[in-house]
Amino acid sequence: MIRKIWLDVILASIFIFVLAFGISNAAALKLFDLFDPIGEAFEDMEFTDIVFSQLREAPVPDERIVLVNVANEPRPSIGTMLSIINQYNPRVVGIDLQFLSPLDSLGDAILEDAFANTNNLVLASKILYDYQDRDGYDSLEQIIPRFLQHATDTAFVNLTAVGAQVQEDLKMCRSFVPHENVGGKDQYAFGVKLAQYYDEIAAQKFLNRRNQQETINYRGNVMDFGASDFGTLFFALDVPDVYNENFTPEVIEDKIVIFCYLGKYLGDRESLEDKYFTPVNKKYIGRAYPDMYGGVIHANIISMILNEDYVNEMGDITSYVLAVILCLLNVALFSIIYIKLPRWYDGVTKLLQLIEVFALVSLIIYVFDAFSYKLELIPSLAVIALSGDSLEVYYGVLKNAFTREGSRKLKEAKKL
Repeated sequence: MIRKIWLDVILASIFIFVLAFGISNAAALKLFDLFDPIGEAFEDMEFTDIVFSQLREAPVPDERIVLVNVANEPRPSIGTMLSIINQYNPRVVGIDLQFLSPLDSLGDAILEDAFANTNNLVLASKILYDYQDRDGYDSLEQIIPRFLQHATDTAFVNLTAVGAQVQEDLKMCRSFVPHENVGGKDQYAFGVKLAQYYDEIAAQKFLNRRNQQETINYRGNVMDFGASDFGTLFFALDVPDVYNENFTPEVIEDKIVIFCYLGKYLGDRESLEDKYFTPVNKKYIGRAYPDMYGGVIHANIISMILNEDYVNEMGDITSYVLAVILCLLNVALFSIIYIKLPRWYDGVTKLLQLIEVFALVSLIIYVFDAFSYKLELIPSLAVIALSGDSLEVYYGVLKNAFTREGSRKLKEAKKL
């Protein structure tokens, strides 16, 4: 009897996983488009977003990183701003801007001169991914040689996002690629390269993790005027601040300085250029407005590396093994209820499923908040959600259809 029950448990569990796989593929093929209004509100949400947007206290501001807003200034103005900043001896300057073609000779000459007089200058590149080629990447897009010759280093500024194949389609940015091999040459992410100039040991520790992608452990934003509940983490200078030298020397000296676009002015919430949704967004479901500029995301990456405050994640194998164990235990328990308490089955199993789902979601949130460890329990949640009704289908339909007794009763019913 016990052996027969466990056989049913195993077969029913296999059925549940097949059903979960089928539903997952149906969702990927968008076969349930009628649910889009609901799906669109939740598609970019993860349970860990609640930690970033609602639970974590704002950390102490990171004074090692300073952002300079270039707004919509032309190249000669950017060159002048860089020359002013250079007077205060930054440790390294990163330019999160791309200059892909020549403009006027005088303006380019002013910017080139500023680049030539910058110590430890990191200029931006961009990986052009070939999505048709599964073996590699197409090429590296660099700025014009006139500027590139003065770079101490280059680093790619691509950011990873959910629901997008190309940079222009970015939606939600949770992770980034630390390192790529492009054309046989190692290329590093912008934040990684800047961190190397400030603390090479910390940067190497990060790279030694050898993760193809890293989840960004967001620490905060610049002044965002209510887009998130985090306080201001990074000091930022606007165009007038630089021209008027409205800062003390200590703000710049020996710091990482990032020239980037932060809106038409600091605090500009209307501009969408180089702006992303991130987990610190106050509206973590059905997000209405992006909350963070690309330059600030790079600053978060640098801060994470320098603080050695990474996000560790559960591996896929562990995730699926745990899902199998929970599925077997649920099916075994539900089978006993189905046999012993058939009239109570629906109510009791639904209650147990709600308790389990609530417990697992709470565990995901708590572990991430306390230990920056990301539990991958989606497969477990899926099989728990499916186990109650799927087990009824197994006993009521599948088992009857493939047993002698069930086939005999079905034939008798047809005769009637």
